[in-house]
Amino acid sequence: MQILGILLAIGLIYAVLAGLGFTHGFKRKTTAKTQMITDFENPNDDFDWTTGGYVKVEPSTENKTHGKTCAKATFLLAGQFMPNATPVYPATPIAAASTQVSAPATLSQAASNTTPEPVPTPSVTWQPEMVLDVNSVTPLKVFEWEEYADFKMDVFNDQAQPVTCHVEVGDSHAYLFDHTESLTPKKVTNISIPLEEIAKNRLDLSNIRSLRFWVETTGATQPVVVYLDNIRLEGDASAPRAAAPVASPTPRR
Repeated sequence: MQILGILLAIGLIYAVLAGLGFTHGFKRKTTAKTQMITDFENPNDDFDWTTGGYVKVEPSTENKTHGKTCAKATFLLAGQFMPNATPVYPATPIAAASTQVSAPATLSQAASNTTPEPVPTPSVTWQPEMVLDVNSVTPLKVFEWEEYADFKMDVFNDQAQPVTCHVEVGDSHAYLFDHTESLTPKKVTNISIPLEEIAKNRLDLSNIRSLRFWVETTGATQPVVVYLDNIRLEGDASAPRAAAPVASPTPRR
């Protein structure tokens, strides 16, 4: 009975304090819903995007927006590609012409029976790109995006002039969504793409399979360097979005 009396007294005190508005400070602050795709904090696991040898992706502590490191991405020009595609994939065996195949006599002969994976060939419209998907050495680990409201990433443009970048999202049905944005010189651009816009292009947000990023290098005389960080999903898809402000009509003179 004594314990029951104490509990009733505590309940009564709390009810009085609540009525007077003194319990607001006891409420927990709600945290924003966030799912990290990559923030480039692991040097052994976050930088092996598929590049075809035309983009050098490396850790950097400069121009980071989250954590201790970010990714410095150097988009090379058509004549400057690296000797080997990064990362290097194993050679694909050539199909035998018949079922009876004799063993190669030498290692060099064995090497001639494989063909390397194709490397992108520059053309008029070609652009170097970096790809995070289910086949890249650093794989895309977050497939289910439907619970979130926005895709976001931070990009620092290290050039003295604006650079146009592209973010392309693909799903398991091979539908693609391309977002284009201009990057301000020497500043961080916070790219934000509403996932409802991606869904309008018939993409299945429950089964996203690829993320591509590239910058336009046409006309560039030097490699284009940008810094990427904090690639994430944010917001709650079930929460109502704030209505865009309606501009007041300009009065006629």
